[in-house]
Amino acid sequence: MPMLLPAPPPFAGFSWATWAAIFLSLLALFFCLWLLLRLRRRPPPPEAPRSSIPDVLGTVLKREQVPESDGVRWDVALYPDSLSVPGYVVLTLILQNAYDRPRTVTLEIAPDTLLPQGHAGVIALKPGEAGILRTPLFVSRTLEHGEYSLRASLAAHASQGEGTRLLDVPRRRDRGPRLVSLRVLSHHERPPVNLFAYEWKGFTSLYTPPQTAPDLTDLRILEELPSTPTED
Repeated sequence: MPMLLPAPPPFAGFSWATWAAIFLSLLALFFCLWLLLRLRRRPPPPEAPRSSIPDVLGTVLKREQVPESDGVRWDVALYPDSLSVPGYVVLTLILQNAYDRPRTVTLEIAPDTLLPQGHAGVIALKPGEAGILRTPLFVSRTLEHGEYSLRASLAAHASQGEGTRLLDVPRRRDRGPRLVSLRVLSHHERPPVNLFAYEWKGFTSLYTPPQTAPDLTDLRILEELPSTPTED
């Protein structure tokens, strides 16, 4: 006759079978919690597409907080930003189409002391194209010393649809107007400073795909404009 082994003594008042059932229940509970957290976890955001063309304003010219309106990145500047009057400064719009469809851009300058009648200009941008729109401004000897500002706003229209983005999506989109200032330093009795810049009108393309890099020659010439009359 086989010998029967005695059952193990209970632990903490429970049998081994009860403890095994409790252990399996806890294991199942932890597995359900892990599965629930995994299902509720949000997938990582998709990576933004990398630029397929150079970012002329941001990467090449190192401009910070570049505004973007309707798919066009842009900035305004006065060259030079200070002047002994009388003389000419060049109001310059630098812009780039961020998409692979053409856009028609409208620039508006609000009336102010430097431009009593205001100013408006229209530019047709090719896909990915960057360029500058130059407008010479005569600053009269009658202007007192001090700082004078202009307020620019820009809108763009894509008649063929928005298209596919070519530039990285900016972290911050600044759609508001842009202010640019000129400081009048002094007065002189010589011929107007930068008189030759009077003929610098219109739009010049700096970059059009598939160029490998923008041609910044015209912009570098603007950056070298003098603020005071040259010595004879």
